[in-house]
Amino acid sequence: MIYGNVEGVRDVVLKQLETLYDMKSQKYEIASREILDLVRAVTERIDREVSVTIDRRGNVTEVTIGDSASVSLPVMDTTARKLSGFRIVHTHPNGLSRLSALDLSALLKLRLDCMAAVACNTEDSRISIGFSTVSEGALVAEITRELTWEDALEVNIEDKVRYNQELLKDSEVREDETERALLIGIESWESLEELKELADAADIEVSESVLQLRDKADSQYYMGSGKLEELSNLCQLTRSNVIIADDELSGSQIKNMEDLTGVKIIDRTTLILEIFSRRAKTREAKLQIELAQLKYRMNRLLGLGLVMSRTGGGIGTRGPGETKLETDRRRIRSRYHDLAEELKGIQKIRATQRENRHRQDMPQVALVGYTNAGKSTLRNALAERSARDARKKDKVFEADMLFATLDTTTRAIELPDRRIISLTDTVGFIRKLPHDLVEAFKSTLEEVIYADVLVHVVDASSPDADDQAAAVDEVLEDLGAVNKPMILALNKVDLGLSMAGERLQVTQSDAESALAISARTGQNLEELLWTISRLLPQQYKTYDLLIPFSDQKQVSLVHAEGNVLEEDYVEEGTRLRAQLSDAMAGRLKEYIVEGQEEE
Repeated sequence: MIYGNVEGVRDVVLKQLETLYDMKSQKYEIASREILDLVRAVTERIDREVSVTIDRRGNVTEVTIGDSASVSLPVMDTTARKLSGFRIVHTHPNGLSRLSALDLSALLKLRLDCMAAVACNTEDSRISIGFSTVSEGALVAEITRELTWEDALEVNIEDKVRYNQELLKDSEVREDETERALLIGIESWESLEELKELADAADIEVSESVLQLRDKADSQYYMGSGKLEELSNLCQLTRSNVIIADDELSGSQIKNMEDLTGVKIIDRTTLILEIFSRRAKTREAKLQIELAQLKYRMNRLLGLGLVMSRTGGGIGTRGPGETKLETDRRRIRSRYHDLAEELKGIQKIRATQRENRHRQDMPQVALVGYTNAGKSTLRNALAERSARDARKKDKVFEADMLFATLDTTTRAIELPDRRIISLTDTVGFIRKLPHDLVEAFKSTLEEVIYADVLVHVVDASSPDADDQAAAVDEVLEDLGAVNKPMILALNKVDLGLSMAGERLQVTQSDAESALAISARTGQNLEELLWTISRLLPQQYKTYDLLIPFSDQKQVSLVHAEGNVLEEDYVEEGTRLRAQLSDAMAGRLKEYIVEGQEEE
């Protein structure tokens, strides 16, 4: 019986494949020459993968037909401390014999003795073989170089399998599920270093970084095809199971790169989305992330072969339901529409909260900056120092990592002139910030658009401080938030200024709204608060008021929305000296003592 996708395959081909059950291989060979010739001939005729399962006696136990990219695999018992006793020989219609990430994943998960991939639709006959073995207490794949059929048939797999079986039997073996990444880029080492920080934030072990300077990415392979073949060998040497590109890739680029390297490919955008999906805490942030993930994947389903595979795992597979390659796009669009509608409801609530703050004449200040510049630390320090509400509130999570916090938080704090402002900590920016994320986080980033003053927090100790500041300026320009009063807060000066930080300090030395601070030690935070007060468009004025005892609710209003400097009780009522906004003074005009208005 022939298993798998036999639809559309002629009976004559199925009968031809059924003859495989009568063919026998030697115990020591991967497969007989007769089997290799037949599976290659059938594959080149129907352009589908053919898989043959062979036991240790050399008997064919199962024959399966797949599609042009994959083939289903037999169910095997993998619970015992031993190899399965089966080897699989299958074809690759794409002309590449290199074992793919899917092949290697199946090799280890099924604990196969070995797996071989036969290149089809090529002039020469090539084959690659992978064995399940043990290294440092983990079950890993040991892969041969590409072999000719003659060389492959001379490999004594019986001895190799027996040796690996003894290693497995004598060891307390665990599956090596570590994601080990090879980083590649075409721009600069600085950008690759930041990609490494992103990988660290996603708990991915980085084995190697490779830079190929190019004017632009290759439309098919991102890097040159020759370079990718080198990377495939490097992945085997370093046991890397994923390649991360430093730019956004198209679906076709991902597919072509996976076909050529045999390794799962993800890009910078996928990595950032993964980090965001892990860090999101609030319902709004989770919706925004899933929305961005769906939008990004919607047009890349055909390219995300290994990421969406049934044996895949790790980075790129989490998120909206671990969407598989065969998922109907209509279902994804439906989910996307439902999320967008729910997010609109949350946006209305946020807009209402913003409007309420506006009605209360509460100035709005937003912290913006590159990720890991210290915004959350600064927000916590200012809130602890100047919180309007004395009750203890939770701090925002802070850590020395990229995108430590994603959820936007707003807190009322008191300025030195006793005015109350709302201080908002926004999501961090980064170079090459995915456009889908900007779109999804628009409701959050609107806090920046509507803010009265922006505090641009820069990590002045970073060697890339000036480039990071420029990247933030670009995002602010895209949001239309550049023509606002802005304070450049050169943070982390307690760690020392980098050359880039010194350049920023020199270029901004004449600007009144630039100052060096340390959120960690509290250096110059009081000066920062005074600078915010000075830049706020709505300056308070000082008034003398006399409010009759019959209208004491107005006294409560002054206390709630103004800054009371003096208060006394006289025969006519309550005398107050208070700082008020223009709008507040207008409402209390009848109680203002004539001639007692000051700037």
